Order: sequence, then C-alpha cells, then structure tokens
Amino acid sequence: MHGKLDLNLFVVLRAVYDHGSITKAANALHITQPAVSHALGRLREKFDDPLFIRHGRQVVPTPFCQGIIASVVKSIETLESTLKGEVSFDISDKSRQINLGLRDILESIFFPELIPELVKHTPNITVNSRQVTWPELAPALAAKELDIVIDALVPTSRDIRSHFICEETFVVVCAPSNSYVDNPSIKSYSVAQHALVSLKDSKLDTVDLALAQHNLHRNIALQCEHYFAAVNVVSQCDLLLTMPTRFAQQFSNKFDIEILPLPFDVPPLPVHMYWHKHADEDLVNVWMRNKLLEVSNKLEL
Repeated sequence: MHGKLDLNLFVVLRAVYDHGSITKAANALHITQPAVSHALGRLREKFDDPLFIRHGRQVVPTPFCQGIIASVVKSIETLESTLKGEVSFDISDKSRQINLGLRDILESIFFPELIPELVKHTPNITVNSRQVTWPELAPALAAKELDIVIDALVPTSRDIRSHFICEETFVVVCAPSNSYVDNPSIKSYSVAQHALVSLKDSKLDTVDLALAQHNLHRNIALQCEHYFAAVNVVSQCDLLLTMPTRFAQQFSNKFDIEILPLPFDVPPLPVHMYWHKHADEDLVNVWMRNKLLEVSNKLEL
C-alpha cells in the first residue's frame, strides 16, 4: 500500500457503504460532507474506480467496491478489536432467547450448522427466528423485538450497525420440460410467466431493476413468500423462478429442476448482518454475531 494513503479513508468508505449516503456517512462519522467527498475522491483516484454511483437519493456501490468491501470491513474490525482488547466471557452461564430476523433461504443455510452446535454446547441459549421486511428492520431492532437481522443491504439509520456477510447471485430455475431450457434468451425470459418470492411490503428487487435496463419486465403469475413452495410449483409447470444460486443448488436433489444462468447481468446482492447500537456491548449479542460469522466463514458464503 502506498505510504501516503491514510487508513482513515477506508473508515469513510465503510461508512458510505453502510449508510448508502454521503450525508448520513458524514453524520455518523461526525465530519462534514465535503470531508467525506474528499476522502472518496482520494480513494477513487487510488483505485481508478468511482466506487459509488448515485441512484436517486442513495449511492450504490460499484462492482469493484462490492468486491473489496469485505476485506476493508474485516481489516477495520481487526484493528478495532485489537485496540479494545479481549473481554473474558463464558456463555455457558447465560440463559437467553435470541431473536433473529432471517428469510427462509438464510435459515436453511445457517441453521443446519448453527443449531446442532448450540443444542450440544449451549442448550441455555435458544433461538427464535422470523422473516422481516426491510421497513420493519430498524424499528424491530430498536424495540428489541429482534436482536440480529441478516438480509440484503438496505438504507438504515445511524443507530443501526451492520456487517457485510456475503453476496447473493441469481439463477433461473424451471422444469426440464420448460421450453425456456431450449432457448434461454432474455426475450424468452421476458415473455415467459414467472413465480416471484417476495415478502409483503418488500421493495427490493435487483432482478427487475436490471431487467428494466433492457426496457423489459417479468410477467408474474405467482407471488408467494417461500422458495420451497415456489420451486415445488415451477418443477411441475411452465413457470420460471429467479432465485439465489446457493438456495437453488440445495433444491437440486429434492426436485426435478433445471438451473440456468440468467440471460442478462444482475449485480450481486450484498447481504449484511444488522443490530442496534444498544447491543454493541451486549456480550450475548456479540457472541451470537460471532457465531453467525463463524458459520458464514465455514460455509464460505
């Protein structure tokens, strides 16, 4: 790394990435907007990449920024933990229900690794999980209805902390008999009928945003809240289902399906872990966040 590059620039980068806004990042860091813009300018010059692109009132990370942010966040947190020092903590004498906000896809990925270990080693810790829409995320964390949420990157207030977990990519799932298999083009995709998995009031859909760049849209014949039901349906009829790659692979041995790449580019969807600032020093919450990160690293998410 160039000797004159200020490491504090990466703190600014993380703040803008977490908040999706230069103004909110400046407020969180207690510095001015011009200072944030200047820091980004230096990093843009260093990496020869814009890092963020304005989208309405938000700024969206570029593919290059998405590719380096995990390393940036990990490095910053390693330095911060070194300065704080380790705290002695024995989870075995704690009794607590931890409330998680996870979609069904994330439950199926995290729980087979997480829950058997908890049952064996920390039976005093119990887990309650439910799905949460993005408008509910911050209020539920603030009200302590939820302790931790793992979901797609969404705009949040300065009171909500977040940590990058992984990126979701997408594929098309359909029955082997579906005519789309023989002609997996963007035109065939746009004229086909689709199943859509989406929570009530959820406004995030990177697939439709990417498709709109081609002045096309999906014809939705079924909308539901669970991928298991949707995959079961599309395996038996001519609907297409666009879903996260890892989850689709889990279904490949359960249903007679074809898994195909999308016929157009869709940016990977960043997935973050969220918690409220009042839980920063809650050692049980810290312990569970670390367990979830361990599972994420073990599964190479």
